[in-house]
Amino acid sequence: MVEQAVIVLDRGQAPRRVLLGLTLLERVVLALGHGGIRRLLILGAEAGAAQPDRLRANKELQRSGLELSWAAAGGRDAALPLPQAPFLLVRASVVFASGLAGWLHQLQPEGPTLLVRAGDEDRCFRGLAVCPAVFFPRLCDSLTDPSGENGLATLFHPDEGAVLAVPPELGWVVADAPPAVAEARALLRRSLGKPSDGFFSRHLNRRISWPISRLLIRLRVRPTQVTVANLALGLLSGWLIGRGGYGNTLAAGLLFQFVSIFDGCDGEIARLTFRFSALGARLDNLCDFITLLVFYINLPVGLYAVSADPSHLALGAVTMLAVALFYLLLLARIRLSGHRGNIAEVARQVQDKGKTGKPLHWLEHLGVRLGFIYRKEFISLYAMVWCLLGRAEVFLWTTVILTSMGLVYQVYSILQLAGGKRNS
Repeated sequence: MVEQAVIVLDRGQAPRRVLLGLTLLERVVLALGHGGIRRLLILGAEAGAAQPDRLRANKELQRSGLELSWAAAGGRDAALPLPQAPFLLVRASVVFASGLAGWLHQLQPEGPTLLVRAGDEDRCFRGLAVCPAVFFPRLCDSLTDPSGENGLATLFHPDEGAVLAVPPELGWVVADAPPAVAEARALLRRSLGKPSDGFFSRHLNRRISWPISRLLIRLRVRPTQVTVANLALGLLSGWLIGRGGYGNTLAAGLLFQFVSIFDGCDGEIARLTFRFSALGARLDNLCDFITLLVFYINLPVGLYAVSADPSHLALGAVTMLAVALFYLLLLARIRLSGHRGNIAEVARQVQDKGKTGKPLHWLEHLGVRLGFIYRKEFISLYAMVWCLLGRAEVFLWTTVILTSMGLVYQVYSILQLAGGKRNS
C-alpha cells in the first residue's frame, strides 16, 4: 500500500488558486488524507518556500490527523516521512475525482509507475506517479534543475518503470491554467453523484442544487447551516399545507419540492470542502424525517380546513400509520441484512434486482416496480404535481395504496432474510 506522498509545489501561484472554496494545495492535501494517505511532505523548489497561512489555519486539516511536513528541495531537512517506503508523487495543482485517493492508497507498486488516464499510453508525467524511496534524491535534484516543466521532465527516463492506466471513472486534472480549472470544476461536479441517486436526483435535483452549492461555498456557508435552514423551509411548507386553500397548497407544494432540491446542497458542500461528519449525516437524516412527518400530518388538516370533511382526517391517520409501518419494517430489514447504507441505497439495491436476469418471485417483481417510493426526491415531486393541480387528496390516497403494497414486499423480504439466517 502507498502510505505517504510528496506534493510538489508548482512554480508561480497555481497551488494558491481557489477552486470551490479551497486552494488547490488544500484540496490535494485533504483529498489524500481522506483517501488514507496520511503522511505528506510538501516539497518546494526554492529554499524560501513557506507554508501558506491559509493551509496552516484550515480547521478540517487540523482535525484530520495528517502528518504534514514542509521542505525545500535543496534543503537539508528534505526527507521522506517513511524513508524506505514508496511514495506517491503528486503536483500541488492536481484536482482529484472522488475515490481516486483511496484507489491510490491501495496500490502495491513494484517499481516506478507513471499513472495515466485510460487509453493514454504516453510515458509522460501527468501529475501523478508512484516512486520507490530511492527516487527521492533524484526528485530533489530535478526540482533544483530549471530545465523541463517544473523540473520534473528529467525525473523519469523513457524506458524506466511501468505505466498504469487509472480506471476511467477516477479522473484527475492538472488545474494550472484557466481552461484546466474549468475542466477540474466539471470533474468535481460529476464526482458529486452517488450510486444511490435516483432518476430525478440525477436529471433534476442536482442540476439545480449545483449552482446553489457553488454560491453558498463562495459565501462560506457551512453544511450544518444549510441543513438547519432546509429544516426551517420544510417546516414552513408543512405550515402552509395545513392552512388549506389552493394558494397555500400551491406554495407548500413548490416549497416542498425546493426543500428536496436544497437538501442536496449540504452534502455537496460537505464533499467539496471536506467538511463531512457522521454527526452532520445524522442531523441531515433527522431533519428529512421531521420535514416529511410535518408535511404528512398537516396535509389532511389543510384539506379538512377547506372541506370540513372528516374523511380527510381519517385518511391522514391511515397514511401516517402505513408510512410509519413501512419505515419500521424497512429499518428491521436493514438491521437483518447488516446493510449500513441509507434508505436511498436500499432503493437502489431493490431496483437492481430486476437487472440480474435471475427469475424473481412475483413479490420481488413488485418490489422492483415500487422501488421508487423509497426515494424522497420522488415523493416531493409527486406531491408538488398534485398540489399544482389542486388535488392534494389524490397524493394522500395514492400514498396509502403504494405504501400498503410496499408493506407486503417488506414483510416478504424480512421473512426471506430471517429464513436465510436460520438456514446458515
